[in-house]
Amino acid sequence: MMLSDIHGHLRAALVATRIWDRIEVAEDIDAVGELAGQLDNGSLIIAPWRERADRQALAAGGFRQRVAVQFLTGVVIRHYDDFLGEARALQFDTYLRQLETALAGWYPPSGCAGCELVGGESSPVTKGVSIYVQIWETARFLTGA
Repeated sequence: MMLSDIHGHLRAALVATRIWDRIEVAEDIDAVGELAGQLDNGSLIIAPWRERADRQALAAGGFRQRVAVQFLTGVVIRHYDDFLGEARALQFDTYLRQLETALAGWYPPSGCAGCELVGGESSPVTKGVSIYVQIWETARFLTGA
């Protein structure tokens, strides 16, 4: 449910800017790498990353456990005439600022905490294609309902 909320929010927030090509959801990190090599410049990939649960907080009368939810976003940049990757690296800035504006502090409807950036890094995918992956964190409550 939360990944669906994130995908819908980013589609609404980013597609209107007209610089993003596609916003796709992948199952895991392996699928992200595979998909990144197939997508056009300015595409965004979202995937689940990690969940960490806190201890159940209620001693009696119900169940309520906070779960930190991490997800990744990967911005795909294609630029082939760039031996050192300078042009690809510079393009990341434009996309990342819009992505960060859309996510920083946003509360998913199925969540209980605003999104926070955990970290990010760039990596080549194939010749002329790079991806910048950021890890984001929010939270939800597990209630057993």
